Amino acid sequence: MKKTIINKRTYIAVIILILVQSISATLITNQAIITSVGYTQKINYNYPNFLAILINGLGISVVIWVFYIVKLVEKEQEANRKLNHSTEVIEALRAQKHDFHNHLNVITGLIQLEKGDEALRYIQKVAGGTTKMFSISAIGNPEVAAIICRKCAIAENKGIEVEFDIDCSLEDIAIDSVDICTVLFNLIDNAIYELENCYEDEKILTIDIMQQDNEYIFAIGNSYPIISEEIINKIFKQGYTTKKGSGHGYGLSIVKKIVHKNKGRITVESFEGVGTIFTVFLPKK
Repeated sequence: MKKTIINKRTYIAVIILILVQSISATLITNQAIITSVGYTQKINYNYPNFLAILINGLGISVVIWVFYIVKLVEKEQEANRKLNHSTEVIEALRAQKHDFHNHLNVITGLIQLEKGDEALRYIQKVAGGTTKMFSISAIGNPEVAAIICRKCAIAENKGIEVEFDIDCSLEDIAIDSVDICTVLFNLIDNAIYELENCYEDEKILTIDIMQQDNEYIFAIGNSYPIISEEIINKIFKQGYTTKKGSGHGYGLSIVKKIVHKNKGRITVESFEGVGTIFTVFLPKK
């Protein structure tokens, strides 16, 4: 983080220096500007016209190049962020590959012991986990894939079952990567918190990502608790929370602001036997 801040400050300092030098050179060599500001003292230099035109042209071109430099820096930072997230997904897949060999050994042992039913149940369980990882890796947006991968690992470590339904790659989603990640980790964190602190035996986190017409749909659900209509009506108000302690009550209000800023919408539903589901609708590019 510190390196990023230093880089940004360096870029800003260099850009300001270039702009000041270019504008100063342009003003000095432009006699019309000097006259217009009321400078009456005698100028002790006499630039040829072609040189004045050349310096003015260079000054204008430098301003244009500074604009492109800023754009290139932004693209570089975005590419680095995507590369970091992609690396996390690749590492998760490598870990899955390593575990897969161990799973094969377990299945082989069960078959050798003639425990066919146990082997079949184990295969089905492993297949489910592998399917989840391939579903995540198929997401074309590396930031979203990394967020879901990390949050699912956290949920499973807390004894929460995670169910996926991902049928799109999100490659042409209109929202900025930072914004969509903020929306997702707030919604998923809230769902994990509620499930972790409930006393139900079956704790299920659902993550559904799909596309319909010109928009993407994200549905994050937790099987418990069921919330009342009264709570739903004020759940997005800043400062409102059902969590204990201070520092809560801001995540959902931030989510709503981001969704509306990106011309999307968000809904909340809560049913017995289903749980609570937050659904976000965001436009494609």
